[in-house]
Amino acid sequence: MSIPEKETVVKMISERYDCALTIMKQKKIMYEGTTQSAKSVVVCTPETKLHNQEHGWFDLSTKQVEILDEADMAIMAVRIEGNKVYFVEFKNLRRLMTEDMILDYSKDEKWRFYIWEDRIEVRGNREKFYVSGESVK
Repeated sequence: MSIPEKETVVKMISERYDCALTIMKQKKIMYEGTTQSAKSVVVCTPETKLHNQEHGWFDLSTKQVEILDEADMAIMAVRIEGNKVYFVEFKNLRRLMTEDMILDYSKDEKWRFYIWEDRIEVRGNREKFYVSGESVK
């Protein structure tokens, strides 16, 4: 099973919001643009596999979260194995994230997100954020 390409997902969002998105300097999964009404748009496109009877996961660094927080429109486009994408307005997911959930290992501080077929959870918060995947061709 394949995971949708970043470029395909970014193109879908560009068309939906009628704005050109370009990759952010030194950010592999972050894109930025401006709508016709001069609103800033930031898109984050992490990917994960879904494991049998388990969950997938990805991390967001505190720097990535800062960038998303500053945007007028912040969109998480979580690319999932099986050619699906969870499109999430980041501000809705952000309310589940607190400072005490930050993990501090490797080079930076980050939040960890667990991904199931029907939901997203932030490590350290048992509240479930329900989602439905959109098929990408």
